Amino acid sequence: MRPILEVCELKKTFPITSGMFRKSAGVLKAVDGVDLAILPNETLGLVGESGCGKTTLSKMILALEEPDSGSIRFEGVDVVRARGSSLSQVRRGIQVVFQDPFGSLNPRRKIGSIIEEPMIIHREGARTQRAKRVRELLEMVGLHEDILPRYPHEFSGGQRQRICIARALAVNPRLLICDEPVSALDVSIQAQVINLLVELQKELKLSYLFISHNLSVVGYISHRVAVMYKGRIVELADAPALFENPLHPYTGCLMDAVPEARPRKSPAFRPQRRGGDQDSSGLSSGCAYRAWCPRAGGICAQEPPLLQEKGKGHFVACHLADPQG
Repeated sequence: MRPILEVCELKKTFPITSGMFRKSAGVLKAVDGVDLAILPNETLGLVGESGCGKTTLSKMILALEEPDSGSIRFEGVDVVRARGSSLSQVRRGIQVVFQDPFGSLNPRRKIGSIIEEPMIIHREGARTQRAKRVRELLEMVGLHEDILPRYPHEFSGGQRQRICIARALAVNPRLLICDEPVSALDVSIQAQVINLLVELQKELKLSYLFISHNLSVVGYISHRVAVMYKGRIVELADAPALFENPLHPYTGCLMDAVPEARPRKSPAFRPQRRGGDQDSSGLSSGCAYRAWCPRAGGICAQEPPLLQEKGKGHFVACHLADPQG
């Protein structure tokens, strides 16, 4: 099956400045050679700590940031070089649900106007057709058309996020980028929104790039999961395989850090800096995680590990990964 989205060797750096005169102090590698593919009707979960490059990657896929190098292809269209009608086609096909449902809705516009706006921008249908589509979208996300003349401040966080989802679906996208879509919501509301996304995917044949810190949510909604560290994908596998047998030490550390409601074992492992190593952000060669890795060896300081298949569909960037656990 041909992927709906293909990302190849994508790189993005930002300059680091210091002092009153903003003197150059180097560059930050936000995304450093990422390869990804998302299949039709698939959810790819993307996890990693804050600052690892997840949002920067999503912005480049949305054509909001221009990469330094690499390629992004959406349904065969080169996103990086797309201009005019081609770029409009990409932006219709890829929509986004933001993390903050309070900040992503214009407080001065009514709900009906907010949901209709993407259709106006992309010149879809007459006014009566758009009005009908807005009502259909509200019903699809579990809201009543009575809310159309109301303003965003009149709704709870969960209702606002449903409105954001309705707006994202207005132009019939094929890929939805969900950037921490439930992290600002109460736990009970999180479950409702996640179940809504699952139902919409089945009904509308959508693909998702689901970005989150919450491993439980990612494990529930994702078909495959990619783990990102310092701008690189360090592990990629089917969700069940990754959670049952994480091969990269960073993935294992992320899972150990998840608190348990009724812990029955000793506290989770906390990685310690290895003596003599620099901060991992300043490592110029080798594996970026070696300063924290409990099993780092000599080769880890010499060569950066490549993302290689260690099991069926299970890829990991680690010199010392053991598929047998």
